[in-house]
Amino acid sequence: MRTISGECPNCDEPFTLKYKSKLLPHIGSCNQCGANWSSKGTPLESCSFCGCRYFYRQKDFNHLLGCGIVILGGFIVPAIIGYVIGYRYFLIITICSLSVFTAFDVLLYRHVADMAICYDCRCEFRGFDIPPKIEQFEHFLAERFEKDN
Repeated sequence: MRTISGECPNCDEPFTLKYKSKLLPHIGSCNQCGANWSSKGTPLESCSFCGCRYFYRQKDFNHLLGCGIVILGGFIVPAIIGYVIGYRYFLIITICSLSVFTAFDVLLYRHVADMAICYDCRCEFRGFDIPPKIEQFEHFLAERFEKDN
């Protein structure tokens, strides 16, 4: 399902819109302030909300869950197993558990889809075919938009 998520430019209320196959001039309105949003272009050619032509790609994955997996693999598993088996093999258990969690992380990384994010208004475009010209986050480009806001 293709969705666009972001914050209302008027009241900063978060929203999520299901994107239909047709490009409609009116794509939605804010539930909080009632502002009407009209499309300023085709998604991923220009942002539907702010008209910006610059996007970056990132994995559509919950960062909190990712950090939890790393913490679980790095600290909790070796401590629990080390306590049960004994601390004599603590280093070996730690290395093995980190290897297993690293392999799990690589598998997740390869199977999770990408999403595109607008540099200017930070709207997230999920489920769209992302063209190859949209690359990973670039700090110098993001700084340009931070200075404008």
